[in-house]
Amino acid sequence: MRNQRGSGYSSRVEQRKSKADRMLSWTIGIVSLLILAVGCIILISVFNTSPSSNKTASQSHAASSTSGQSKESKSSDQSSSDSGTSQASNDNESSSDTSSSDSQESDQNHQASYEMGSEDWNAQVHAIAQATGIDEANMTIRWLGNGGSPNSSLARVSPKNNQSAIYVVHLIYKDGHWQADNVKNP
Repeated sequence: MRNQRGSGYSSRVEQRKSKADRMLSWTIGIVSLLILAVGCIILISVFNTSPSSNKTASQSHAASSTSGQSKESKSSDQSSSDSGTSQASNDNESSSDTSSSDSQESDQNHQASYEMGSEDWNAQVHAIAQATGIDEANMTIRWLGNGGSPNSSLARVSPKNNQSAIYVVHLIYKDGHWQADNVKNP
């Protein structure tokens, strides 16, 4: 009689053990599926955030060309006021040539800083605010980091009042300051 009780007890333990094993197997399967789903979502978001919007590129190109025109008009005003003699204008041209080569060298030597509050960080935030039209005080910076080279950055920002609208901004360091190269609107 004792053997019958023992065998009944052991079969219940085995049933519980097999139930626990099945539950563990199901849990492992569910966790594996969740990991795959999150991985797919991350891959999709990475491929969707590549800077490839033609509309925004043309807008930022138009904005940079207008700022370039204002710089050209300032330099032409200076050259017209300083053009007393041809020698003076030749000196101005040679000095502008050296200043443009100096700015190209400084662009190549520039190292971006992604430390919050640094001068470089603040300049990038200002360029992002101008490109997106979001006020700096009302902007949430989700991510700001290297865009693939020392002179480029990539940022993901959203307005504080609409966290679901995420702007992806590609910045480049050119002519001594940060400017938006491409903006992808939500």
